[in-house]
Amino acid sequence: MLHKYFSFSEARRFYSIGLPIFIAQLSQTGMTFADTAIAGQYSAEHMAAVAVGSSVWVPVMLLGIGCLLALPPLSAQMVGSGRPEKAAHLLRQGLWLTLGLSVVLMSFFYVASWRMESFGLTPEMARISGGFLRAIMWGLPGFMLFVNLRSFLEGFARTRPAMIIGLVGLTINVPCNVIFVYGKFGMPELGGVGCGVATAISFWVMALCMLFYVWRDSCNTHLRPLFSPLWRKSASTGDGSDGVGNMPRFDGALVWRILRIGTPGALALFFEVSLFALSAILLAPLGTVMVAGHQIALNFGSLTFMVPLSLCMTVTIRVGRCLGAQQIERARLVARTGLILSVVFALMIAIFTVLFRHGIVRIYTDNPEVTALAVHLLLFQAAYQVVDGLQVTGIGVLRGYNDTRIISAICFIAYWVIGLPLGFVLARTNVLTPLMGAQGFWIAYIVALGFGALCYLLRVRFLHGLAPEAVLLRVRR
Repeated sequence: MLHKYFSFSEARRFYSIGLPIFIAQLSQTGMTFADTAIAGQYSAEHMAAVAVGSSVWVPVMLLGIGCLLALPPLSAQMVGSGRPEKAAHLLRQGLWLTLGLSVVLMSFFYVASWRMESFGLTPEMARISGGFLRAIMWGLPGFMLFVNLRSFLEGFARTRPAMIIGLVGLTINVPCNVIFVYGKFGMPELGGVGCGVATAISFWVMALCMLFYVWRDSCNTHLRPLFSPLWRKSASTGDGSDGVGNMPRFDGALVWRILRIGTPGALALFFEVSLFALSAILLAPLGTVMVAGHQIALNFGSLTFMVPLSLCMTVTIRVGRCLGAQQIERARLVARTGLILSVVFALMIAIFTVLFRHGIVRIYTDNPEVTALAVHLLLFQAAYQVVDGLQVTGIGVLRGYNDTRIISAICFIAYWVIGLPLGFVLARTNVLTPLMGAQGFWIAYIVALGFGALCYLLRVRFLHGLAPEAVLLRVRR
């Protein structure tokens, strides 16, 4: 009976594919960890300002990155169906999309960086948060380029390059933080603004390293046409095609398909992350201690979130690969295996958090008031691990099926209709209970994530009940 729901061979594939993804994601989140920890050691005010700046940066940045989330499953489906040259063409369209999204989002960040006082911040906190945004926004094109190239390689189940390059980025980020935050080696002492400078530099280093790796990768000879100038007509066809399957350099229909499949997932990411981000902003009027303690719990939560997120990305790759090869039953087994693994890992993370929460908080700060609040909030962070793991892994399954439209609807209801209003009422008002502060938002997180997990599991069950022909028809849309 167990073999219908869990496959040890798939679990081993999850390990070989997912471990590098986990390390790569952990290294990227490690940059946020470094920003928060180093800014916290500099001063609680600068840590709170970076937290508010990150609360604007992260959801909007992920909205752009989310538009590219169609690339891994589409690439995996093309590779699974024996059409790797179309995966290379897909990458090129992702690069065009990256260019347009970078211009739009950087313009937004620049305008927002001069309006930070509208969030109720003190003039000094607004100055630091705005400077942080203006610094980190220059790293956005580099990070999106890195995501494009990484997504292409993930279609081939090649996840180690992103792991290695992610570690390179983290290795550069930490010393750059120290240099620019504290003003070492003749650099100006920028405080929290220096965290944005360090992260932007790291993003571009990662992008250039990944570009160099793909260029040197002789195993994928079909990549070579990608690096001919995008504006030059192909010598082989003379019509602007790239010479690979007579495909155009700019394919508007494919770009639209990427957006059509990726945008619901992007909105889902935005709705989810904005719930966490807006909570930090809404807590700002309650003081620096409240924001700092809340940010520590959120920041550690973002580290532990890398485990279910890695499972999500792995299950998307494996489900997409199986569906590309028309292995419907195998895709269902992959999905069930991923969901079971998400529960196992969630319980392990919850136990670890409860046992070591005091030591975890000491990494961030020695302020006794901030420490007491953060230690308490980590108990709530441990409590939502199982529902968080199930909901994000369920999203990964749906992405593998290209069934993304329902994701944004569920996320909107879970996070903005249920989570955000409930959190505000509990944290900032006395309507339901005496004012709870940050604890109120963490209770709302658990309720919202639980609702999302239930909806995603029901949708996966619906897909698994469809006939194979219906499943393949949905994937090809």
